Amino acid sequence: MELNFFITLCVLGVITLLTENRSILRYLYIPVLLSFLVVVRLNAFVFNGFEIDILTYALEMQSTSFDLYYVREFIFWFGLRIIYYLTQSELFSFIVLDFFWVYLLLRISEYKDSRRLGKGLVIILATSFSFFFGYENIYRQFYAMVVSLYAYSILDLRTGRAVLIFIVSIFIHNLSLFLIPLFLIRKCYTFPLKDKVILSSVVASIYILILPSIMSFKDADPTEIDLSYLYLFLFMALFVFYIYKFRDNVFRFIKIVPSILPIIILISGFVLHNQEMIAERLSMMFIPFLLYDLYLFSNSIQNPLKRKAFRMTLIITFTLPVFWFSSSMMFLN
Repeated sequence: MELNFFITLCVLGVITLLTENRSILRYLYIPVLLSFLVVVRLNAFVFNGFEIDILTYALEMQSTSFDLYYVREFIFWFGLRIIYYLTQSELFSFIVLDFFWVYLLLRISEYKDSRRLGKGLVIILATSFSFFFGYENIYRQFYAMVVSLYAYSILDLRTGRAVLIFIVSIFIHNLSLFLIPLFLIRKCYTFPLKDKVILSSVVASIYILILPSIMSFKDADPTEIDLSYLYLFLFMALFVFYIYKFRDNVFRFIKIVPSILPIIILISGFVLHNQEMIAERLSMMFIPFLLYDLYLFSNSIQNPLKRKAFRMTLIITFTLPVFWFSSSMMFLN
C-alpha cells in the first residue's frame, strides 16, 4: 500500500509540474501527500512495518528523563512528550507532527511567484530521497532541517524571526549548527555579496578545522554504504556546471544559488577528514536548501518549456534514488 501511494504521489507530482496547475496541487496533490503520510504511520504502528527508528521515537514519548541527551535538544524531545500527553497516541502524535511539517513546506513557498507554480517546491521535496529517509527514519534531524529551511526562506523578509526560528531548529537537532554558513552567505546585514562569500567560507573552514575535534565526531558507527563521495560528486558537478553556465558573471550564480559554496566546503572538509557519517548526514540536510535555491531560480525562467524541463530534472534526479536503494524499498514494501 505504501509503495502504491508513493508512486501515485510521484506521478501526481510530475503532472502538476508539467501543467503548473495550482488546483491540482491544492486539491489533489496535498491531500494525497497527507494520506500517504497517514499510511506511512499506519505501516509503522499498525501493520508492523520496517520503521524501527520511528518506533524508538514512540517509546521516548513516555520518557520522563531530564538527562543532558534530552536537554540539549529539548524542543524536540519535550515537544514530543507534550504532543503525546495531549493525544495519548503514538500514531496520532506522529500524524500531528507530519501535518505540521507539510504546513511549513507550504509556508516556505508562500512568498514565491504562484503564477508559475511557485509553491511547487513541496512537490520536489516531498518525494526526494533526503525527505523520504527523513520522515521514514532520521526524524529528529529531518524536523530540524524543515524548521531551519523555513527560517532560510524568510531570512530576507523577516530576518529577526528567521534567526529565532533557526535557533529553535538547533534545539531540535544540534546538527543545525552546521547550517550557519548557509545563512551567512544568504543574508548578513547589508554586507556586499563578496564579503558574505568570504565570511561564510571562513566560518565553514573553521567548522572543518575545529569542530570535529571539539565535538568528538567519530565514525564509530559508519553507514552500511559510504555515500559521502557520491554526495560530494553531486555537489561538485552542479557547482562546475553552473560556474560554466554563468562564467560571464560567477557572482550572479552565487547570488542565485548561495548555498552551494558553503555546502561544498563543508562536505569536502568532512570527506577529507574521513568523517563519513557526518558528511552523509549533513548532505541529507543540505540537499533541501540546494533544491530551495534551484526551485526559486526556476521561477525566474521565462520560457515555459525550459522552466518545466528544469523542474522535471530536479524531481527525477532526487526522487529516483528512492527506488534504487534497498533500504528505502524496505520502507515502502
